[in-house]
Amino acid sequence: MDRLHLLQDPWKQASERERTRLLLTNEIVRRCAPDCASLLEIGSGEGAQTASLLTVARQVTGVEVSSVAVERARAAVPQAEFLVGRAEDVGRLVDGRRFDLVTACDVLHHAPDVGRVLAVLKGLAPQILVTNSERRARKLAPHFDGPGWTRLDDLVVGRARWRCHLWRAPELERKA
Repeated sequence: MDRLHLLQDPWKQASERERTRLLLTNEIVRRCAPDCASLLEIGSGEGAQTASLLTVARQVTGVEVSSVAVERARAAVPQAEFLVGRAEDVGRLVDGRRFDLVTACDVLHHAPDVGRVLAVLKGLAPQILVTNSERRARKLAPHFDGPGWTRLDDLVVGRARWRCHLWRAPELERKA
């Protein structure tokens, strides 16, 4: 991933489509965690979505596998915390901290064991928001069939579509 981040804006986060996707994601975060004090972002990249998430969460911690991307993110979004590491290792990276919400936006397809990543994330927050592009939806769909998972409305920007899934811990489900 470091080699990919040698390119300027490898994920085209500055594009109108991506900026719109980030705003739509924030709307979901506002609905799921209206008073979000702490948010953990898996796959924070160079910080574009992190900066956007700071408008709906008081504190954001980003985890990214690329040290090059984290270096850029720290420069671009100094008010957030960024950690270098794999999603599978995030429990160790955050040293037992808990968050109000975890986001994994268009990133789980990179994980060698999605089930393991989701199991780790469930121990870090009472809610997990996952978005993934429509073309990856079929491969990832089985991971969102279990208890606590809800399919949300898709994010749609032009012809692009992202599937959205929310996991809520059992204690939140009982309150609802």
